[in-house]
Amino acid sequence: MVRSLLASEFMKIRKTKVWVLLFISPLLAGIVGFTGSPPSGLPNEWIFLFTMMVPAHSLLILPLMISVFSGFICRYEHQHGGWRQLFSMPVGRQQVYLAKFLIVFGLVTVNQVMFFAIFMLTGYIRGMEGSVPIELVLKCTAGGLVSTLPLIALTLWLAMIWSSFAAPFTLNVILTLPNILVANSETFRPIYPWVQPFVMMMPQGEVFSVPIQSLLVAIGAAFILFYTAGSLNIQKRAV
Repeated sequence: MVRSLLASEFMKIRKTKVWVLLFISPLLAGIVGFTGSPPSGLPNEWIFLFTMMVPAHSLLILPLMISVFSGFICRYEHQHGGWRQLFSMPVGRQQVYLAKFLIVFGLVTVNQVMFFAIFMLTGYIRGMEGSVPIELVLKCTAGGLVSTLPLIALTLWLAMIWSSFAAPFTLNVILTLPNILVANSETFRPIYPWVQPFVMMMPQGEVFSVPIQSLLVAIGAAFILFYTAGSLNIQKRAV
């Protein structure tokens, strides 16, 4: 049943502009990657390039894009009584919520893969010295994907509640803008969910590049809280 719902959700966004939006943050990061020159004497210029591109991708734009993806995946149901039609079908509401969550997660996954591809392309075009730290880059890219789980759960929950496309996006903007300050705060950085994509993707030499506190509190606990809230909301939603 979930597979059928996934196919249905994919058809709803197949011809939308959401696919164009997948290019925004990776391309911006690629442009930033061409602006700076690595200091002389670096043992590996690829790591310098990666640390240049990560903030442009993950600090502000990636969290905002997640809310846009969630808005797109719920837009159809908010038009012409789509929720009533969906819930009248012989499918469980929890399955509907899971399918929508997986579609948004899939879009974010594609976004991360594109960032990795553009990072590699930028490095080769610029002729970066040293070997590609492929294990480190893949670990950080995967960590960035894991860190988006609570943001996907929250924005999807809000997108289901509010029919206005702008409302959940505006709230997410308000919560994302402090990232610039929070990223430099030793107190709030490990526990603030919106800054975790940046924290997880910056190479720091730890498991998944971040302290375990970030994994348990800002990502794990926040994801459970937001996903449960969204799941309960769709279960009790009046038709």
